[in-house]
Amino acid sequence: MAFTTSRAPFRFLVLLLSICSIAVAELEPRQSPSANAVNSPICQNYARVANLSTVALNATYRAAFLRSSSMGTFAARSILDVESPKLMGMMMDAQLNQQCGNLSQVALDGAAANLTQGTVLGLTILDAPGVVPDSPAMPIVQIAIFLLMGGTWLCL
Repeated sequence: MAFTTSRAPFRFLVLLLSICSIAVAELEPRQSPSANAVNSPICQNYARVANLSTVALNATYRAAFLRSSSMGTFAARSILDVESPKLMGMMMDAQLNQQCGNLSQVALDGAAANLTQGTVLGLTILDAPGVVPDSPAMPIVQIAIFLLMGGTWLCL
């Protein structure tokens, strides 16, 4: 009991300091670019790079885009691979982020929302080709893989 009462002044001091720091803290306004700034070519480029890079750097989004792209895997991959290295420089450019807003976060939120709706970069996500998990061929494939791997291990 003595341990608890000796900590009471410390708890009060921590509570008082946290209240004071909240009252003294200076809040900065959120980035809210003007409508003219968002329509500028540099902001349009930032938005394009952010959207393509978000898809390129996330394996789920990338696979869905490559599967759904009508231009083929190699052409779609090259578009994503060209744009993704540009994102980091744009994200760290304070002047660009002040002018356009944090478009990389907007792209990330938009990609997550679109994926739940079944689209990626405006394309409807197609089903993956292959063996369906509830197909009767699945156990046969699993047994074949097991025998191949297990047989190899047993032969050693």
